[in-house]
Amino acid sequence: MKFQHLLTLLIAAPFFLLGCNNDSDNLESFPCEDGLAAGTYPCENIGMYAHVTAEELGGTRLNDIWGWIDPDTKKAYAIVGLTDGISFVDITNPNDPTVVGVLPESRVSAKRLNLVTSDLEICEFGIGSTEAAKKLTEGSVWRDHKVHNNHLYVVSDAQAHGMQIFDLTRLREYEEELLTFTEDALYTEFSNAHNIVINEETGFAYVVGATNNVFADFVNDCNDGGLHMIDLTDPKAPSFAGCYRDTDPPRRRANSAYIHDAQCVVYSGSDMDHVNSEICFSAAERSVIITDVNDKTEPVTLGYSFNPNVQYSHQGWLTDDHSYFVMNDELDEWNLGRNTKTHIFDVRDLDDPQFVGSFDHQTTNIDHNLYIDQNRMYLANYTSGLRILEFGDLSQLDIREVGYFDTRPGDNSVEFSGAWSNYPFFDNDVVIVSDIENGLFILKTDL
Repeated sequence: MKFQHLLTLLIAAPFFLLGCNNDSDNLESFPCEDGLAAGTYPCENIGMYAHVTAEELGGTRLNDIWGWIDPDTKKAYAIVGLTDGISFVDITNPNDPTVVGVLPESRVSAKRLNLVTSDLEICEFGIGSTEAAKKLTEGSVWRDHKVHNNHLYVVSDAQAHGMQIFDLTRLREYEEELLTFTEDALYTEFSNAHNIVINEETGFAYVVGATNNVFADFVNDCNDGGLHMIDLTDPKAPSFAGCYRDTDPPRRRANSAYIHDAQCVVYSGSDMDHVNSEICFSAAERSVIITDVNDKTEPVTLGYSFNPNVQYSHQGWLTDDHSYFVMNDELDEWNLGRNTKTHIFDVRDLDDPQFVGSFDHQTTNIDHNLYIDQNRMYLANYTSGLRILEFGDLSQLDIREVGYFDTRPGDNSVEFSGAWSNYPFFDNDVVIVSDIENGLFILKTDL
């Protein structure tokens, strides 16, 4: 009996090691040696498992990225945004990734607006004159997606698109031949949107930057870019839950309700007046806005804060204890010619958040998406690639850079090129990065 049990464990071991991808001793193909990975990419404490080009992913340019682990097979996937859809990459063995399929972008604009499918009108929505540098020239430059309950939710800011819903368990259909999927459902109560946020604790999605609803069969008040709230209880049949818009100029520093990105959580911080409430922390053009969204029909602005030198509040993330909101400013390097800055806001009092100060990087590159896991920040900073910051007491700006991987070697220009985003939430040392021109990077942190 003991021999049979041991034999079973030995046979199962490779499956679990690869399937769960939790073997932190797994060696990357291209370690960071003498400041370079693969002899090409400048690095410190970050090596490379593998690199998948945009063409291999099935596209020409990338945008957002997220991750998913199949709860049954334990396979790990990179979910990579393209200018015209989504690419799914099995990274269970991070040294040998496999592109398993693509989900083309929604064609709802062609169906609903009677446009010729192959000749869709390209529109720019909701980004304002301050982002003139990001002119739309091909496909859907902005695409964002998140995962909840084994389903993927995808929005686009380029044209009438709605929200695609895709059952990720369909990735199990892969059998050595690239799959082309269609969405399982399409939510059309908005047309374009800049981003989507999901609170997995409550099962609500918050679509932001939706500024143009061309679908005549539904009218709501979410067409000015605030929080478009969606109940995901039925994953393939989500329902409209409410709308948040705040145009108060003192709070917004502009007569606009537009929100560029957000994080929504069940609050567990030190402000006892709001513990267990559902709270959204939003990067709202030039401010940070904090909103109680417990009642989706009557959301309430709690607090707001800004730094007079912030040019564009792009995106941010909470520390694990909900004490600080860390935010990037996408336009200060472009407009002011200064070094990259990461801004820290003290949100321990939700009704009165305070700007603490900024961490000054040694680079001049534009910063984009950042995420926080434990005491580390993972930043995708366009032409300087992935940067990892470690922090202690944020009230004292105790922050230091502990690692980096430059996905765009030789280019330190202040341009919207290079690393768009990253996903650091796998339960191991893997971080995945999407580089607009250079594709998917599967990286190994060595911290």
